[in-house]
Order: sequence, then structure tokens, then C-alpha cells
Amino acid sequence: MSNILIIEDDQQLREMLCYFLSSIEGYNVSCISSGENAVEYIFDKKPDLVLLDIQLPKVSGLSILKSLRDQGYIHPVIIMTANDSEITETNALSLGADDYITKPIRTNALRERIKRQIRPVLNDKLNVVNDNFYLDTHISCLCYKHNKVSLSPAEVEILEILIKENRPVPVFELFEMIHGFSYQLEDRSVYMRIFSIRKKIAAIFPDIDLVKNRRNKGFYLNYCVIKI
Repeated sequence: MSNILIIEDDQQLREMLCYFLSSIEGYNVSCISSGENAVEYIFDKKPDLVLLDIQLPKVSGLSILKSLRDQGYIHPVIIMTANDSEITETNALSLGADDYITKPIRTNALRERIKRQIRPVLNDKLNVVNDNFYLDTHISCLCYKHNKVSLSPAEVEILEILIKENRPVPVFELFEMIHGFSYQLEDRSVYMRIFSIRKKIAAIFPDIDLVKNRRNKGFYLNYCVIKI
């Protein structure tokens, strides 16, 4: 069973999450209550997924997230926060969060978010498309040559659009396809999602530039990606 690390300073919430994920869901769960030395702890214990609060004593969750991604940590990180704002979500995603959940935590929603991030990739799928990238929307992962890049739902959505369109897509079109209303010039969410995708891919495949931008045309996929 997968190992999950919970980093949460609220004792009651921490104990509830630990009980739910270990006793009910069956994961191997460990917990810490502070951001201090959290990065060192994570690299030492190597959990399969980190459930990370933003508001932590000593060191903030976003600082921990940035340090993890800067140092090449590729496993999923789900951010927890009581601040349900677009700015907070955008900051978390741009720093490399795989998903985002707001407090109070709904256990059923958390269960599905965790499953989506750490469900193992089936070997038979990898064998079928071993020489191509493929996007598995069921587990929110981009896979290539037996390597897996965990993506947030927002990042999967971007790639799904680019696969479907099979052409350079301007930012305003991407925005309108995602949000369903007219593009706002000050909104950087599309750029943030693409930046995060590129950063995650570069951490595993530094020589591959999957999502490119053609001047005055828009973003497009530079390699074949198969959606499964």
C-alpha cells in the first residue's frame, strides 16, 4: 500500500486525516506538524504522496512545495488550505502542486483526489504506447517510456484541449474553452498551467519541450500525445 505523509499543524484535523487514510483507506500514513525540516524529512522518507497544509509554523507550505520541486521531487503533492481564492490556487499550481483541496476537508473528495494521483499505471497500457507520450485522464498522468508525470486536473484539461485541437491554440481560446466566458487580459491562469506542465516534464525529461508556443498563433504539442 502507498505511503502518505500529512503535514498539518491543526492537531484535530491531522488526527482525523491520519485515522481516515490509515484505518479506513488502508494507506501507510505518517504525520508531522511543522514546516521546519519538512523538506529533509520528505527526501528521507520518500512518501508516495504528500498532503501539505499552506499555513504552517516555521515554514509555509508553499515554501516547502517550491523547495521540493526545485530539488527534483516528482511525487504528487496535494495542497490543503482554508483560503479558497483563485490567487492561492494559482500560486500553488504554479509552484508545482498536483492538486488542491479546501478546508473543511471532505473525506470523499479527498479519497478520490488521492486515488487519482497515486493509482498505479497499468503495464499493459505502457506496452501499447511505449514509444509515445500518452495522457491517462483516469489517473491524471502523462506517461512516456515507463516514466510517469503526475498532473493536476487543471493541467490535464490543457493537454486534453491541445490533443483535441491538434493545432496552435491562442491563449484567449484556451481560456474561453476552460472557463466558458471571455478572456480577461489580466488573468494568467493559462500561462500558469502551461508553466507548471513544462516544469514537471523538465524534471524528468530535461531535453523534451512538449508544449511549445508559436508566435502570434498559440500553444501546441511538439510531440504526439495519445489520450487513453
